[in-house]
Amino acid sequence: MIGDLRISGSHSFPFSESDIRVNFKNPCKIIAAANANVLDEVGQGQFCSSDGGTTWSQTSLPFIPGDVLHSDPNVDWTSDGTGWAITIGIDDSITNFQLRSYISSDGGASWVFNSTASGDQTAADKPMMWIDHSPTSRFKDNIYLIWHNNEPVFVNRRAGVSGTWQTPIQVSGSETTGTGIGGDIKSNSVGDVFAFWPDTGSQKLLVSKSTDGGVTFGTPVTITITFAAFQILVPADAFRGVLVYTSGGAFRDATHDLVYVVWTDLTGEQGCSSGIGPGTDVSATCKSRIWFSRSTDGGGSWEPARMINNQSSLNDQFNPKLAVDESNGALMVIYYDTVSDLERLKTDVWMQTSFDNGATWSVAKKVTSAETDETGNGADVPNAGFFGDQYGDYNGLSGYCGVFFPSWTDRRSGGREEIWTAPIGRADISRRLIELVAATV
Repeated sequence: MIGDLRISGSHSFPFSESDIRVNFKNPCKIIAAANANVLDEVGQGQFCSSDGGTTWSQTSLPFIPGDVLHSDPNVDWTSDGTGWAITIGIDDSITNFQLRSYISSDGGASWVFNSTASGDQTAADKPMMWIDHSPTSRFKDNIYLIWHNNEPVFVNRRAGVSGTWQTPIQVSGSETTGTGIGGDIKSNSVGDVFAFWPDTGSQKLLVSKSTDGGVTFGTPVTITITFAAFQILVPADAFRGVLVYTSGGAFRDATHDLVYVVWTDLTGEQGCSSGIGPGTDVSATCKSRIWFSRSTDGGGSWEPARMINNQSSLNDQFNPKLAVDESNGALMVIYYDTVSDLERLKTDVWMQTSFDNGATWSVAKKVTSAETDETGNGADVPNAGFFGDQYGDYNGLSGYCGVFFPSWTDRRSGGREEIWTAPIGRADISRRLIELVAATV
């Protein structure tokens, strides 16, 4: 592993919640984005590298008239090298939420407003964007966006750079009895699209599939039922809380039609099978863990959910992100874990990989070289500023041809919250391949 490095620069205000994406046509180019937690001063933070993640430059999205705040960053690339960014544009009343799309023609160095992707909706929240990168897909370069507007879940699409955002379609129905907050959307090599979301009412995780490039979606399928609903409070992140958030993936070749999802949940053990978790009680036996499920038939049925790293210690895992290497089907998951801190307050970022389509997972490996404490002493908590974002709701992860780039919120040494990455290369992944070969001898 090359080491972890700060990509957001140094600022007087905190960053949190990030996304990152490698340009699959030119992996030397990478873009990332994060919430800039300062009101009416600067838009969403944007970061870019043109040398494979060795050096990074920083800029921000410009506000359009009426917007004073950006939130919930997303980035990706179309195959012509255009960079895309999605953010929520929020007005000065902090009540009007609309999804703004921006484009960059210079690798992420500068950005211009493109259009509003959420139509006339004004409560659009928690968006996730995905672009179909597959050269064998009928819908290559289609851009997909999922979010919730109040309770229902919506998806929109556009046909690449030359297209326009269509009319949002509702993909959730009567099966979603609460709010579908925390969705994700992904596609596979033939262009099948999978929309994932959790339901705060039924506590189901759901997926709906499209085979026509996002024009229509099928009846939602239940993946599993979670122990927690909506949010978990853990000592390391008890102010903002941890969302029961879906992070999905898909991979299809001549012999496989695989769909994956990870999320944070309680362990389900005695005393930890319902409710909001341990809260600020560092001695509580209830813990949060990263869960995983997969479908081997293109999303029609799902295997029983399982934890991928259930340590016996009193520690918490949260904010997972899943990425599928589209060149070979390899999987990686990153997440925060307090396992190195006996006080259960400081986190590191850890990673796990799978090279057998999610059947087994590697032992966890630490990504960060220093811990982060988001519980006080200048941390971005509610009593220390306007937002109180702590870590934010999610991290970023992207990988291609054996090299992955995570992104996360980091305030090591008690500094301001910044966005960091760590190129995870073939040397790290080769160790896991050696382990798998040795296990079969």
